[in-house]
Amino acid sequence: MYTESEKDTKIQFRGGMFGLILPFIVLFAGIIMLSVAGKAMPMAFWAPTLAAILTALIMAKKPAQCADLLIQGMSSEMVSIMLMAWFLAGIVAQLMKETGLIEGLIWLSMSVNLSGRFFPLIAFICGSLLSTATGTALGTVIALAPILYPVGVGLGANPPVMAAAIVSAAYFGDNIAPVSDTTIASAYTQGVDVSCVVRSRLKYAFAAAGIASIGFLVFGAGGSGGGDLSFVGQLSPKGLIMLAVPLLLIIMMYRGVHLIVALVTAGSAGILLGLVTGLLPFNRLLVVDMDSFAVGGVLVEGIQSLIDIAVFAMLLMGLINLLDKGGFFEWLINACAKYTRDDRSSELVIAVMDIILCALTVANSVVIVMEGPIAKKLLVEKHNISPDRSANILDAFSCTAMCLLPYGFAPLLTFMFASGSGAPVNFTINQMVLYSFHGWGLAIVMLFSIITGWGRTHGPADTPKNTAASAEA
Repeated sequence: MYTESEKDTKIQFRGGMFGLILPFIVLFAGIIMLSVAGKAMPMAFWAPTLAAILTALIMAKKPAQCADLLIQGMSSEMVSIMLMAWFLAGIVAQLMKETGLIEGLIWLSMSVNLSGRFFPLIAFICGSLLSTATGTALGTVIALAPILYPVGVGLGANPPVMAAAIVSAAYFGDNIAPVSDTTIASAYTQGVDVSCVVRSRLKYAFAAAGIASIGFLVFGAGGSGGGDLSFVGQLSPKGLIMLAVPLLLIIMMYRGVHLIVALVTAGSAGILLGLVTGLLPFNRLLVVDMDSFAVGGVLVEGIQSLIDIAVFAMLLMGLINLLDKGGFFEWLINACAKYTRDDRSSELVIAVMDIILCALTVANSVVIVMEGPIAKKLLVEKHNISPDRSANILDAFSCTAMCLLPYGFAPLLTFMFASGSGAPVNFTINQMVLYSFHGWGLAIVMLFSIITGWGRTHGPADTPKNTAASAEA
């Protein structure tokens, strides 16, 4: 075994940088093959991820050091928090399914003649408000996907569009919320106030949201006169009382309560409410069958529903740690530095680097922190571009990437919740992200802005007491 100091030293691979990148070539090749075959499922992603790990161990000059770094990445604090949050969210989602909240919401929606065509747009708007208020993309997916997806599909919404609306909403708020980790990271790595950054990026975010709204409205219907309610069972308003659980979760998230604390509190309150109202039989909490050596119930089935994405995430984060310790990120930054002749090319380089790093790490806040210093050096210091503009490019393209990557955690998590909701899932993750209209809209708006110079300013950030030196139309 290697000591902590040895594990933190740079790891070397046969073939140099190519040897370091080869495991990711294997990983992405496997994911692409599964996607082309229409088999892009989180559990299926285990195979190419394990193949990538094997490749890394073969290519590493010191396999034992490589193994230690893989384990170090898998056991990081971020992974632990993420997995814990997902498992608790799975329990809450299973609880909502068991206690009839979905049936109650469909009953209510049909009572007021709400059309499924409009439901993806409604979900996008409501989700955007939640993500803006809480600043968490994954928290928004956790709170809304288990409920809104089956309700929307039950009313006749287009299933992949319904799921994509939730993902899009999650990253709308992640992009502009003052309390979002990406907003804070993009602002402070560029040396500008959060309030200034938020104010300057609203025009981009709302333009993208306008494009997304049109997309969700046009493609929102499922093509049939009404939804397929065969998965629902008996419609009844009784389960509507369970709305208190997601509302409690949303309120706690809005007040800044730690996500783990909020999920434990909301889940415990939901179980108690379900037991008191009779919507949740006590014997459904935990089912142990010694004859078949099987364990089930709300607690176990809720956790099991998210095992697929949890294992994939853990393995992937181990590989990502190799990129960090292998020096890939520094190499990429230095390799791109020579393509920065003017404002436009410099901004394009930062955007492309942003997308590449997000594709490799699936962690946009980490990417912003990592790429922030080079963006400040290239854009703010070298070309005198205002720091709020630099921060906006960093944040917008990272949110775009996370919205559109089929193996991104928010799309995967939404897909898992949809699959476990009981509602039909007649699409792949790839098809779902094709309908993530806010991600596409944000990409279009920001590329237009870079190419035409719309919104580009020079000099200090635009504040109430200080307007930027120049602005390009």
